[in-house]
Amino acid sequence: MSQITSYTTDIRLDEVASGADLQDDPGWHLLRAAVEAAAVEHHGKVGDHVLDYFLRRRTCDIALYTPAFQRGVGIEVDRATGEVRFLYDDYERPELVAEYREDIMQNFVTLAVARALKDMNYDVEVEDPGRTAGRRRAVVVRGEL
Repeated sequence: MSQITSYTTDIRLDEVASGADLQDDPGWHLLRAAVEAAAVEHHGKVGDHVLDYFLRRRTCDIALYTPAFQRGVGIEVDRATGEVRFLYDDYERPELVAEYREDIMQNFVTLAVARALKDMNYDVEVEDPGRTAGRRRAVVVRGEL
């Protein structure tokens, strides 16, 4: 059955929850960068809506489109709670959507850790050797004080 599904994350944008504009929350900039990095990795692009299987449009805060999944995997931020949710219709492509979700989450965590280390005056280098056959992706964050 085709329908837009919502997947709640553990990410909360506290400044949005406190009434700030989305663009004023530093977490939003990390999240946007995480989606943009996934777009580069998967030869995709970034937009502002997702489509269901029947091409009905639903607006969201940011979305990832790829040649392999043109309906898009979107992200929506609840303005009252700051809660971050993924939106998508994974009909016929659940494994691919799960991969994109995981890539965006891993990118976000990597960027957040790198930012935290930089804020503590570390010299930070992020290395992404990518995926190897049969193995998950690995990201290495190096910090030097």
